[in-house]
Amino acid sequence: MAMALAACSKRQRLSEMSSDGAVHFMEKLLFQIYEHFDEQDLIDVTFKLSNPTSFITAHRLILSATSPYFKQLFKSEEGICPLIEITDIDSDTFERLITFCYTGKTLITIENVDRMLKAALILQLKEVVVNCVYFLMDHITDYTLERAYALETEAQCELLSAKIFEYEIGNFMNVIQSSEFLNFDANKLQTILEHDDLNITSERDAFDVIKRWYEHDASARKQKLSDLMSYLRLTQFDTNFIMENIHPLPGCQVTALKAVSWVNVPSTRKTISLRFTRPRPRIAEAFLALNFKSGIIFQYNKTDDLWQKWVDIKMDISEEVILMDDNLIFIGGSRNNKAIDEVRCWNFKTKLFQRLPPMNQPRYVHSVVELNSKIYAVGGKGANDEILQSVEMYTVSDGWKSINSMNTPREYVNAVVLNEKIYVIGGHYGYDLKSVECYDPTTNSWTQCADMNEKHCNQGVSVHNGQIFVVGGWNGKAISTVERYDPQRNEWTKICSLNKECQRPGCISIYSQLWAVGGNNKDFVSVYDEQNDKWIDKKSIPEGGFYYCFTAPKCLL
Repeated sequence: MAMALAACSKRQRLSEMSSDGAVHFMEKLLFQIYEHFDEQDLIDVTFKLSNPTSFITAHRLILSATSPYFKQLFKSEEGICPLIEITDIDSDTFERLITFCYTGKTLITIENVDRMLKAALILQLKEVVVNCVYFLMDHITDYTLERAYALETEAQCELLSAKIFEYEIGNFMNVIQSSEFLNFDANKLQTILEHDDLNITSERDAFDVIKRWYEHDASARKQKLSDLMSYLRLTQFDTNFIMENIHPLPGCQVTALKAVSWVNVPSTRKTISLRFTRPRPRIAEAFLALNFKSGIIFQYNKTDDLWQKWVDIKMDISEEVILMDDNLIFIGGSRNNKAIDEVRCWNFKTKLFQRLPPMNQPRYVHSVVELNSKIYAVGGKGANDEILQSVEMYTVSDGWKSINSMNTPREYVNAVVLNEKIYVIGGHYGYDLKSVECYDPTTNSWTQCADMNEKHCNQGVSVHNGQIFVVGGWNGKAISTVERYDPQRNEWTKICSLNKECQRPGCISIYSQLWAVGGNNKDFVSVYDEQNDKWIDKKSIPEGGFYYCFTAPKCLL
């Protein structure tokens, strides 16, 4: 009777017991298990391997505890046999993995990672699978991408496929140099191209990749070409590029015309269906700020809210700068308080300067912008300190050429590009200005826009969420006023002011926010909270001063 009662009582599970002293006990238990394994004591299963022939012994309980494969095997009829033959894993790899079941450690090398991964997948040793995949990706240059692709096909490992895809997105310009790239199927290439974080220097890179892939086997890939082109951010190309490069390609005419209509006729956009109408988010780009005085470029670490010095550009003049492709173009400025016409190009990869054709006339305290691969130099002061009304445009083919002048001469001016037009804002001409004018390159003409609410000279300017923001500046004294321009309504609205008065902060739209950095020897950094209409101060930048803010693909750094 007592025996029956004992059998019916509920046994307490080990997982429910108190953990007091458990760590010490488990260490002792583990040591005893090691000893049993080393001394081959109480062995209850032997595996026969045939490559080369060898016999490996172990304990069923230990293997079952570490591997679902072994647990299921030992519960089957096949697993009852004291000798089990393994035919799909070589003896050296199997022995390493049996050792892992006891110790949690195993040696992974460039030479054995293929075999280890495939065997770990068979034996359902998840920790070894993870270790193999991360080892492979950490040594991808030694391992070679081609070998990784072959292993992905053979092993059919989801984690490996996911990590290779991450590598493809982050190292796309390297991946396309591999022999495997030209053999990608259309679905794989599409999945890569549609990814927001694709690490390319410009949308032109993605276009060039599609064209190269298509031309490798044009007859077989012609049907896929139009669909692949639709995964480009087509609205980032100018009309000439679309019509000259995309429109002539087989099956791409409709897609090209949609993109042209979107770019040139904003009123039709509601009726046009494009997969993507916005540029790729700047997640894969670095946030950089160039100090005009010291020439130091700082990089922002978003995770730590911290600015770090990236590189020191040797600058002996005060000049305007613009980012194009993988170059910073320094245009005009002053040396010894005299306007200059010099144009220099600093390359991200070589970190060297190169001379470009000079402007038609010297300029400083002017503004420069880029639109459709053309550079525009606007206003400023000339060689004799005269305030300039003139504007000139640079193209690689034709150099610098004058275009129609602004309606008003301006110095200490700022300009931005929005909706394929150039907006020139405020500045100084005998007095501080609140006037704004807009240049349309298709007609080479200037149009007067609504005035700002206040005068802004030497201010910060940026486009954010389809509107123009003017931040701080000078109006008889440094000001903190911020205004926002709606181009559809042709209307300026005052919003929350900066927390400090500031001339010429570097302004940029990044991380879906408007940022203001530095200005008149200030080191403050502030972010606009649109929802609550307030500015939030962030970690200061290491040096005070005027800053030019920009983003660059991380692959350039």
